[in-house]
Amino acid sequence: MTASELNALLDAHDVLVKAYVDSSLTFAEFVSAYGDFPHNYGLDGQARTAEERVVLQLLGRRVAFHLRVASVVSGLRAADDPADIPNADAGQFLPAVGLTRIRELVARYPEFRAEPDFSI
Repeated sequence: MTASELNALLDAHDVLVKAYVDSSLTFAEFVSAYGDFPHNYGLDGQARTAEERVVLQLLGRRVAFHLRVASVVSGLRAADDPADIPNADAGQFLPAVGLTRIRELVARYPEFRAEPDFSI
């Protein structure tokens, strides 16, 4: 993947994050549109070619931000069984948690660039 291709993908997913944080997208819409990005593009830091390593070095902090977003989304998908939440508002719990966590990430990384988190 070239730097311009990856940059376009990151831009598109930045727009999704902004729309979700601004409440333009619901939780379900965001999760559906965001998908398994960036994992489904092999952007886990394991570059296979010299060109991929250069691209990841150039855009690595942007990828790292989206790996953090993906971690939040993944964690919420794993907990997506309302039966585990003994409350009539269980259907609203995960979307509220997701929005809060993504907003916290955006507040911490307003430029959508983060240092790699090796614990993810």
